[in-house]
Amino acid sequence: MKIKTILIALFTLIALGLPAQSNIQGEAFQLTKKGAHYVFTASINGTADATILVESGIPALLADSAFVFSRGILSDMELTVTDKEKLNLGGRVYKITHKANGTVRIGNNTSYVGDVFVLSNYDYGPYEVAVPVMYLHNDLDDGCRIVSLDLSNRSLQMLGRASLNAINTDYSKSNMNTDTYEGMFAIETSMTLDDRIKPRTLSGNFMIDFGNPELLFLIHQTEEVQKFLADNVDMELREATTPSGEVVGQFILTKQCQLCGIAFPDAVVVITKNLPLFTTPGNIGLKFFERTHAIFDFDQSVVFMKGK
Repeated sequence: MKIKTILIALFTLIALGLPAQSNIQGEAFQLTKKGAHYVFTASINGTADATILVESGIPALLADSAFVFSRGILSDMELTVTDKEKLNLGGRVYKITHKANGTVRIGNNTSYVGDVFVLSNYDYGPYEVAVPVMYLHNDLDDGCRIVSLDLSNRSLQMLGRASLNAINTDYSKSNMNTDTYEGMFAIETSMTLDDRIKPRTLSGNFMIDFGNPELLFLIHQTEEVQKFLADNVDMELREATTPSGEVVGQFILTKQCQLCGIAFPDAVVVITKNLPLFTTPGNIGLKFFERTHAIFDFDQSVVFMKGK
């Protein structure tokens, strides 16, 4: 009788068209813009709330040492004391006091799985923790790594595998890879800029960089960018300077820049020498994602995108 009742209930759900368990969406986080970055607030291991920086270009979950030990957020992990190890984050160097590897629960139904670095004096900004989104897992759908990023609506949401079937045809699909510095995810794509003289195209591997506040950084020392500049000597390069007059890079003013098939009118493309270890010709920054809805399937190394 019980089996018959269960079967009747199951067939009723199917007939009503209610979603199956695998279609349930994952956890959603409301984002806030702080300066040039995006953060959200969530509990860490159900112990204490933290302000968490959304990142893509870091190799591990980063946490401030004072916050870690005063709030006990990593008390169930085996933390190994490190000796003289440091981490350079955009020119600012931090001492790594402890390391661990494992699972950290973020919110209610999301897990970070990977390395954890505890940093001395990391709490200098409006956040205590930074998390690389490519290692976030949706606990409601077998731990899949599908992340919807919609910065225009201040939303980061974990998705279920079945939900990808509902993506509209107006989303483009691009392959991703980790053939980059520190194995960060990049998109195989091209950039075409029109500087009012003629269109100019650069193809290659463009790294996803949520730490970059601009639309696109071109990495000056790479072979691809060197060839691009040599082939376009008539292109006007302007100097980017600090308030004191120090030259920190160059930039190109465009009539339009097309990146990943999405057009950005009156865009600024920056050429930087300040990332000497980077190996990709370009880094895609936040101004790209502020006008794009992106769904990253890190398990399958593909990204679906639509401009706004």
